[in-house]
Amino acid sequence: MPGYSIFEGTIADMTWPEVQAAADYNAPILVPVAVIEQHSRHLPLATDTYGAFLLCSLIQKDMAERGIQVLIAPPYYYGVNSTTAMFPGSLDISPALMRDMLVEILDNYARWGLRRQFIVNHHGDPQHNKAIVEAIQTMRAKGVETTYFLGGMIQGFVDAAYEGTFKTPLPLTGDEVLRSPESELTKAATARLTRSTGLDVHAGERETSLIMRWFPETLAGSVDRHELAAVPETLREFQEAEKAGAWRKLSPDGHIGDPAKATRDNGELYWFEAFDMAAALAAFLRARD
Repeated sequence: MPGYSIFEGTIADMTWPEVQAAADYNAPILVPVAVIEQHSRHLPLATDTYGAFLLCSLIQKDMAERGIQVLIAPPYYYGVNSTTAMFPGSLDISPALMRDMLVEILDNYARWGLRRQFIVNHHGDPQHNKAIVEAIQTMRAKGVETTYFLGGMIQGFVDAAYEGTFKTPLPLTGDEVLRSPESELTKAATARLTRSTGLDVHAGERETSLIMRWFPETLAGSVDRHELAAVPETLREFQEAEKAGAWRKLSPDGHIGDPAKATRDNGELYWFEAFDMAAALAAFLRARD
């Protein structure tokens, strides 16, 4: 379980000789990418950042058990919130600036010798993901092995939002993208632990469960999540509100889903998804070593 901060286990807690030694070993580096964004009245603004960090931490632990050293970068959280920027607390960086900031940071890692880079994102905004795609394409043009590492629940969100907005699938091919298949074990756990039957996009069952299980000290103690009504009633209602920039009108509290359905046990799904992602990463690395 993550401990004192989102720096735990990342290169931020390493010395420069330790980073140098890892680069000499050609260690892969996981780059958690997320945002600071409203997550209704009951969850912290850093929910997505915690999610990306958690996935990387659990993947790193699993990879270590496989005998493979993997580094984690300090989480990047200045992202794009084009659909929720009307809420106080949602930091909305322009896509071009986000792309350029990511490229600068990834360039630093590459100069140190960390040239096998895997971006683990936890935010579905299409403009945010377009910035990630363009950063990867820029790094690839420089000869750096930057890869979009997609797995778990976020994979479907990213694909649907990107294609829905840009009318084309995510434009990454070959080694530019690593997709983690969902194992039968994870499918069974998801079916067993999920209670929601409606739309669960933002601060609903899944993300509320994430915080309840892994970062409970960040929950808003003054808010009873059972008093937060499920929003919306239909997928079309949400899509129309998002397209019209009317997210806050549809959901004044900010969530899209049903926070009342959340459980600590549902938060365990991050273990399962991280296991699937570690298996995919190990196979990816073996095929190229």
